[in-house]
Amino acid sequence: MTKIEFTKQLVESEFLSPLKDFKKEIQVTERRKDPLTGQWCRISIERATRPIHMQGKFDEKIIRKSNEKCFFCKKRIEKSTPRFIPSLIPGGKIKVNEFILFPNLYPFCKYHAVGVLTSEHFLPIDEIKPQIWKDCLEGCLRFFKIINEKDKSARFSSINFNYLPTAGASLIHPHVQVLNSTSPSVITDLYYRKSWEYFNKNKTNYWQNLIEQEVDDERYVGKTGSIFWFTNFAPTCNNEVIGVVKGNVSSFFEMGEEEINNLSEGIWRIFKCINRHGTGYNMVMFSAPLDEHLGDFFSLNVKIVSRPKLREYYTTDRGYSEILHKEPVITVIPEDLARDLRKNF
Repeated sequence: MTKIEFTKQLVESEFLSPLKDFKKEIQVTERRKDPLTGQWCRISIERATRPIHMQGKFDEKIIRKSNEKCFFCKKRIEKSTPRFIPSLIPGGKIKVNEFILFPNLYPFCKYHAVGVLTSEHFLPIDEIKPQIWKDCLEGCLRFFKIINEKDKSARFSSINFNYLPTAGASLIHPHVQVLNSTSPSVITDLYYRKSWEYFNKNKTNYWQNLIEQEVDDERYVGKTGSIFWFTNFAPTCNNEVIGVVKGNVSSFFEMGEEEINNLSEGIWRIFKCINRHGTGYNMVMFSAPLDEHLGDFFSLNVKIVSRPKLREYYTTDRGYSEILHKEPVITVIPEDLARDLRKNF
């Protein structure tokens, strides 16, 4: 009998915990690989204990009630949130205006941070203005640079956003999840490999070709400077929008002030337009490895999706097809979405 290999990786994350009077805490996360498909997952037992704000219908009552004990609000954030180890980040937190970044209390990679976008407990998605996103990007880039200087193996970074519990956020207060890992996520790795295969076959960058082709198509939404926005031809979720940087920018470290400004403006515009299509939203910014330039075949890109509007009897948009078959069932035609979004560009 051929022995099946069960592969797992153990990753330790250190921070100063507010739950232990800011003494050092070490949490262990597992990454496990399916022996047949090669699909990776992350296991974080502690994450199951995190508090969740929203139970039931989302309304003003929920917002007020969740504000009473919110860890991210201005009067509690210093005492209620973790701090980085001083040898890693002096002062324990990274701050850019109202944006504050600190370790995740329930990490699932070695360097997993949370960035609180604003001191406001709740902001409608279209009121998270470009300056807020700019401060966020600048704070995240500062975090990536500090970590990468001290640990060269932390090469794979992403900025991730769950807006409201319908999109996976445990707290209503707007915040991002910032990952700096020693290995890429499954989808990031797939993007690298497939982009390289496309380049090898066609001698050109798939993402730049996508811009050139889609700019004349009915899925094209508009541009904010060097960032081009369009709806995805084959969506992975409803109301999926892609933003791609035009030019030779492949990683966060290659972004300049112009790209930061353009991306911040674009994110705000997309959320402002897409707001009427859902309640919760997810966003991921995909980067090349921080220490490599992959501009020949890969471009820095962003994906945004919406989640269903709340109903009295709510059902999730994730079922067997999405979770077990990895084939999403989509109910929104991308070309129709693009036509609607273009009105505000």
